[in-house]
Amino acid sequence: MTRESRTILVTTVIVLLCSAFIPMHAWADPFAEDTLVPADVSVSGSITDNFVNITYQMVFDNTGSSIAQEVDWFFGLQDSIRLSNLSVILGNKTYWGRVLPEVEAVEVYNESVALNKSAVLVQRYADGYSVRMNVENGTEAILSVFIEGLLTRSVGLYSLDLPLGRTGIIDVAFTLDIDIISNFAPVTGYSIKGLPSFIATDLPNGIRLEHTSSSLTIAEGLEITYALDRQTGGAQLLTHTNGSDQFFVYMLAPEVTEVVETAHRQYVFVLDKSGSMSGLKIEQAKTAFNSMIGTLLSQDLFNVVAFDDEISILWDEPHSASASNIDEAQDWVQSISAGGSTNFHGASITGLATFNPGDNVKAMLILSDGLPTAGTIQDTPGILSAISEANTLDVSISTVAFGSDSDENLMANTAAQNDGYFVFIEPSEDASTELLDFYGVFSTPIADDYSIVFDGAIEVISLSPLDESPFFNGTEVIVAGRYIEGMTVTTSIDYVTGTETYVDTVGVATQDKPHVEHIWAQQRVSYLLRQASLHGENDTLRNEIVQLGMYYGIAIAGYTAMVLTAYDASSAGEGTLDGFYFYAPTTTGAPPAQLPADFLIGSTMLVPILLIGIGLVVSVILISKFRKC
Repeated sequence: MTRESRTILVTTVIVLLCSAFIPMHAWADPFAEDTLVPADVSVSGSITDNFVNITYQMVFDNTGSSIAQEVDWFFGLQDSIRLSNLSVILGNKTYWGRVLPEVEAVEVYNESVALNKSAVLVQRYADGYSVRMNVENGTEAILSVFIEGLLTRSVGLYSLDLPLGRTGIIDVAFTLDIDIISNFAPVTGYSIKGLPSFIATDLPNGIRLEHTSSSLTIAEGLEITYALDRQTGGAQLLTHTNGSDQFFVYMLAPEVTEVVETAHRQYVFVLDKSGSMSGLKIEQAKTAFNSMIGTLLSQDLFNVVAFDDEISILWDEPHSASASNIDEAQDWVQSISAGGSTNFHGASITGLATFNPGDNVKAMLILSDGLPTAGTIQDTPGILSAISEANTLDVSISTVAFGSDSDENLMANTAAQNDGYFVFIEPSEDASTELLDFYGVFSTPIADDYSIVFDGAIEVISLSPLDESPFFNGTEVIVAGRYIEGMTVTTSIDYVTGTETYVDTVGVATQDKPHVEHIWAQQRVSYLLRQASLHGENDTLRNEIVQLGMYYGIAIAGYTAMVLTAYDASSAGEGTLDGFYFYAPTTTGAPPAQLPADFLIGSTMLVPILLIGIGLVVSVILISKFRKC
C-alpha cells in the first residue's frame, strides 16, 4: 500500500470515528430539503393535577414518491417531561415501539431502512429526543408521539413547553386541543404563547384550550402557562399500587411570607371604570389596586390609567414610587366612579405609550369586566394587532377578566401575545383578595429553612435536600419513593414569622393513579445516573438503569433507545411477550398494570428481566431532574 493510500485510509477512519460521536440530530435540520415534512400537525390531551398527558400526531405523505424518504424531528422537552411512547399508522395497521439497548435499537432501525421499510428510531440526547422515521415509498404514515410527566410550580406558575421541531412549522394545518384539569384547587389563570389566538372553554374542574388553523407558521414551539388557587402554600401526597409495590409522590409548595425584590420595575395599572363596573365591582377593584400600589418599592416607577369610553391618566409618564406619589395615586384611584362604555383598545395603547425606555422590568396590568364597545377598534383581531404594533418596548401585559361578561378570549390572547399572564376572577366577597394574590405571583418570598420526615417509607428519592435549606416560594419540591402499609409525612417550614407544619398520612394505596409509579421510575433513574456521575459506573448501576429503561419505556442516553419496525407484524396489537407487558394506549403510554412476579424492585438493583424479542413495549421517557428552583 502506497503512502498516499495509507494516508487516505487513516483519514477516512478518523472521520468515521469522529462522526460516530456526533449526535444524529445535529446532522439534520427538521425541515431540510431532503427530508419529509408534515402536512398536518395536531397536539391534544390533558394536564390533570399537573400531570401532563399529551399526544402529538403528524401526517407524512410519501404516496407520490417512488423512493423512501426520511423524517428528522427533534423534541426538546423540558425537565420532568418525557417522550413516553410512539406509534405509526400505515394503512389499517397501527405499530408500536419497543425499548432496547441503544446499540441494538440502532441496528434494528438500519436494517429496516436497508429493506426500504417504514421504521422509527428515538434516541435521547442531553437537550431532548431525536426522532428519525423512514417512510417507504407510496405510503402515508401517521406518526403519534406521546409525552407525559409532572409539572412543578415556579414563581407561582406551572409551565409546559410544547416544541415543534427545532425550527417550528411552516404553512401546516394545525390543531390544538388541551384540557387543564385540577381536582384539588381551581385553575385561576392561563396563557398560551406562540399561537395567534385560541378559544378557552370552561370545564367543571378546569379549562379547555383550542385552536384550529388550515395553514399556520410557528417559529419554534408553544408554551402553556397556568396557575392554581394554592398560592398560600401546602403539601400534597399521592399514592398508587400496582398490586405488589406501593409508590408515593410528595409535593411541597411553601407559603408566601416575605417579598424579596431586587429588580427595578416600571408598572402601569389599567382599570376599567365603565358602567358595568359600578357598585361592588369598582370598589373591590379600587381596594385591590390601591393595595398593589402600596407594595411598590421606592426604586420602582409606576402610573395608573382608568377608562370607560374615554381615557384618564394619572401622569403623563411614570413616577417613582415615593410615599407622596403613592398617596397621590391611591387618592386618584379612590376618586374614580363608574360610568360609560368600554374603550379597551384606547386604554391599552395609552398605557403602553406612558412607558419610558430604560433598563428595568416593564409590566402592565389591565382589569376589565366587559366587551369592547367604544374606541376606534372594537374587534378582537384588530385590537390584538394594534397592541402588538404599539408594544415597541416589549412590555409584559397581564390581564384580569373581572366577571363572566368580560371578553375572556381577548384578555387571554392579549396576555399570551405579550409575554404576560391571564386570570379570570368572578366578583365576590373575596375578589379583592384574589386580585392581590394574582399580583403576588410576581414576587418571590423566601423561607429560611425546612425539613421533611417520612415515617413508614422504605425508599425515599429526592434530588433536592430535605432539610437545612432555604426555600423560595412559588416553587415545589418533589419527593418519590415506596412504602409498605402506611406512611406519615411531617414537614416544617421556618418562615420569618414563625414555623408552619404540614402532616399528611396515608394507608394502603389504590390503583387509580398509575402516573405516580412512572414519576417514581423517573426519579429512580435520575438518582442512579447521578450516582454513576459522582462515583463512577459499575455493573450493578448499569444493569438497573437499563432494566428500568426497558421496563418503563425510558430512553436513556448511552443506555437505551426506542425502535419501531413496520415489517414486523407482531408489533401491531396488544399482549405480553417474554414477561413484559405492552399495550396500545388510547391517549398516551401508561405504566403496566402489574410488574411481573420476577421483577423485584430493590434499593440498589433489579432482578434481571428476560430479554425481549420482537414485540411491543412502552416508549421513551425524559430523564427528570426534579430540582428545587
